Amino acid sequence: MITIKQYDTGIGIKVTLTNEDGAVDLTDATVLFLMGSNVIYPVVTDADKGELLVVFERKHTAKTGRQRAEFRVTHSDNRVETFPSDSYLEVNIMQHLGGEHHGR
Repeated sequence: MITIKQYDTGIGIKVTLTNEDGAVDLTDATVLFLMGSNVIYPVVTDADKGELLVVFERKHTAKTGRQRAEFRVTHSDNRVETFPSDSYLEVNIMQHLGGEHHGR
């Protein structure tokens, strides 16, 4: 489980996507990080090695609680892979101290 505080930004999740063949080649692929109702475009930091960085904006961390998340990769040949393929990532956004309006 990934835990962050409400309204936090600039926090990144570093990820390496792998499947049964090893690191997923992300060259010319479109990658989405789907978390609750949020769609985030991760930064591919090393396409050959399947390495990504997800950076949160304030709108992504406004809603507290646990949210399911996954990566959806659309390859240049239109194949689609979802990671993880057998479950979901869980992201827990904890309420920050200082009241509801403190982070706005």
